[in-house]
This record gives sequence, structure tokens and C-alpha cells, in this order.
Amino acid sequence: MVVAVLTLAPVARAGQPVTQTLNPPPPSFEPCKAVGSGTICFGSRTVVVNDDTGTVCGEGANAFDIVLDATVDQTASRTYNRDGNMTERFIQDTYRSGLFVNSVTGASLAFTGHDTVTDVLAIPADFDSATETIAGEIAVTLPHVGTVYLTAGRIVTAVADGTVDFQAGPGALIEWFVNGGTPEAPPELCSALGSA
Repeated sequence: MVVAVLTLAPVARAGQPVTQTLNPPPPSFEPCKAVGSGTICFGSRTVVVNDDTGTVCGEGANAFDIVLDATVDQTASRTYNRDGNMTERFIQDTYRSGLFVNSVTGASLAFTGHDTVTDVLAIPADFDSATETIAGEIAVTLPHVGTVYLTAGRIVTAVADGTVDFQAGPGALIEWFVNGGTPEAPPELCSALGSA
């Protein structure tokens, strides 16, 4: 997997400097400020992704992996309590210049999409206590044909064991994008990549 990260210069924000250790520490692209109820960290960056998803289309000699090639604009924030322990994390990704690529032929399909991930920690700083909500939409298009695959949805899971508490819409591709799962490849996507 190849990931390149471009970090934007932090924006000056009002607030007191943070003087305590934050658990877990925020990434470097999220500058923090002290607020009345604790600490808030917020930032944005652009991430370039070129990743074999591990999802296979077809069988035998006709099999190929789906490769994700995209530029992602990411906005993220973390909220910490007065003890410096994280209580919530928010990540919003907007995919631009996105392509799904056939690993054998190099054929590609353009896509656009966005997703939002919110983690609420029942026990501060303990990710295993988090409830995660993922919501988003992905549209894959084929030149001269139009949209060949569209998925949108929302899924709420317990981070500790992956138990699904709620799901709306055919959100398997959203789960795939955000958590790197390898669900069965959507037949419409495989067919379009095989013939693109």
C-alpha cells in the first residue's frame, strides 16, 4: 500500500494552549486548544491512496483484484475531557480523482464519494468501548454509460466486537472503504471493470 500525505498549514484558532498530556495523542495535523470542558483538536489534510483492496473479481485466469487509486480530502477532530482522555473522534473523507482499477488490465472506473466516521467512547480513551457510526455515498461511473454502481448508507457498530447495532442502505462498500474490510465484490463493479 502506498500512501502519501500532504498536510495543510494549521489554522490559528482562539483558545488556551493545551498543557496536559492527551490520551491518545492526536495526529500532527490536528492542532489542539483547551476549552471549558476539556480539549478540542481539529485539522485537515489531503491523502493520496494507491491500495490493492484485497477484493477479488472473477475466478481462475479471469480473476483480478480491485485497486483503489484516489486523492482524499480529510477533515478530522477529537474531543478530550478535562482529564485529557478522548471521548469522541470525527473523520470526514471526500474522495476526488477516485478510480477503481483492474489489477490485471489496468482498466479503471471513476468514482466520487464521501464518508463520515464518528466514534463515541463510552469509557474515555478506550477504543474498545466505542460505538462507531459510518455514513456515506459512493457513485461509480462508466464513460458513455453513466452510473454503474451506487451505494449509500449508514452503519452503527460496536468497535470491540464488530456487532452491527443499526444499518440502513446497501452500505457494504462504505464499510469496505472506511474499515478496509473485504466484502464480496459488487457484481456490477466487477462486470464494469472487466469490460471497461
